[in-house]
Amino acid sequence: MDFFETREKYRRKEYRIYVRLVTRAVVFALLLWIGWQWGNYDQKNFYENLSNELDKSQTQLNQLNQKFVSLVQQNKKLVAENTISELGLKNTDKTLSNSIKFLLESDVSLEQIRQSLLSISSPINCRKLVDEKLAVATELYTGSESNLSLFQGGLTVHVNGAPFSQGNKNNPWFDPEQEIEVRLAYLGGQKIVTGLLPVDIIIPAETWLLKAQITQANLRGYVRIIFNQCSLR
Repeated sequence: MDFFETREKYRRKEYRIYVRLVTRAVVFALLLWIGWQWGNYDQKNFYENLSNELDKSQTQLNQLNQKFVSLVQQNKKLVAENTISELGLKNTDKTLSNSIKFLLESDVSLEQIRQSLLSISSPINCRKLVDEKLAVATELYTGSESNLSLFQGGLTVHVNGAPFSQGNKNNPWFDPEQEIEVRLAYLGGQKIVTGLLPVDIIIPAETWLLKAQITQANLRGYVRIIFNQCSLR
């Protein structure tokens, strides 16, 4: 075997080796591509199934929420009907009983309804409890004279007003022609009323009303406050 034959033999051998390597690489790449496609297909199916399950769960949750809201509303209706029955209002004015029933179903407490009815009632048999003068606080002046404490601290009154156009630090009186703000703090709540003088305020209690009348005092910068206790019958 001469040199040329030997070289040709090794060249063919190297060619076969290269062909096998390229073939293996192609087969390996093809297997990787097939595996990636298969995994991608499985992942896509998994996400689709998961999305479908989530949609079903959301639909069921919405249905349960609707049922819950419906049950809560039915319970409110039953409670309102029982309350109307216990109060003995079924056989009275139908409009009144329906109105109270509607308010109860709208989460308005019976105590709030009672307080509202008392506040619009016409007070009778009034007797004067307090007759005081109170300095009106303004942007130019506020002090201890602007706060009034009554009934051993059970009721505090504070009045704010707009300063008089010619007022200054030496004469900080309020303008009685503009609105004042009356703030009453008492056990169980607070009430703020705004308006022009004279101002009438009603605070309902258990079986009586506390009526406040606020007018301009004969002392500059002050208002007069009269509290009357009135019964409803």
